[in-house]
Amino acid sequence: MPDSRSFRDALGRYPTGVTIVSAYVDGRAVGMTVNSFASVSLEPRLLLWSVEKATERYRLFRNAKTYAINVLAADQAGLAHACALDADLRACHADWTGEAAPLIEGCVSRFLCRQTAVHPGGDHDIIVGEVTDFDTPREAPALVFYSSTYCEPG
Repeated sequence: MPDSRSFRDALGRYPTGVTIVSAYVDGRAVGMTVNSFASVSLEPRLLLWSVEKATERYRLFRNAKTYAINVLAADQAGLAHACALDADLRACHADWTGEAAPLIEGCVSRFLCRQTAVHPGGDHDIIVGEVTDFDTPREAPALVFYSSTYCEPG
């Protein structure tokens, strides 16, 4: 069986969209770049994403009862990279609105979610949320991650 790096490289051949999951934790706006995002159900409206248990961000997001999934535009690769390194949205120079969770400006779509379930998934937890609101504030190509590189679809 090939090693875990080879497995990760093989997974990288599948292009994924790039999101930032955001929440208010202890009075501050935090975010995490995530590409493990998928639709689960249209009725009720359910989405899932996953978070690695061994990371510092696990503590921040595992117990967030309300959060937003912000689908990034192709020109937001810098923000995706910044949020991969630092959880503090202010330090990442993100602009946002929203009282229940940070809704990041400039995204192609945003989903406000209420956590409904958490399932163990190996070294990750799979978090399922019910969409309580959503919008599509910008018409632009989405940011894609492919072969360890941010790019525009097409």
